Amino acid sequence: MALSDLAQVLGGANKVAYATSLQDVPNLRIVNFVWDETTPGILYFASVRDSQGVQEFLASKRIAFSTVPETGNAHVASNHATGQKSQRTLAQMQAQFLAQVPGFDHVLELIGAKLALYEIQMTSAEVDLGLGNGIKQLKF
Repeated sequence: MALSDLAQVLGGANKVAYATSLQDVPNLRIVNFVWDETTPGILYFASVRDSQGVQEFLASKRIAFSTVPETGNAHVASNHATGQKSQRTLAQMQAQFLAQVPGFDHVLELIGAKLALYEIQMTSAEVDLGLGNGIKQLKF
């Protein structure tokens, strides 16, 4: 599958729901994300660095996720992902967040100093192109 299908679906979303499970206690969080085509197997999100959600994210060995489409039902999902603090900084990705996430400038004004950048790294994903358009598997 061409990365253009992945780019098309990810371009129609700016939220991802990710699931963790620690000691058989599942949790689901929804965060804004950006995608950089130079690192196609990674979704980036910013979060408060010492929050409970981040601690659960970093402690989980595996992450499952699904993007949340703005319209329609095309999405990318995987249960073959891991999470980590990003090697990149929020400052390096700030322009992408401002361009792709509505209202992110307000988030930066309110809590920008408390934010850090995190990654969801997927080894494979299911790309659902929307109702009647097919589902494709992608490996990274």
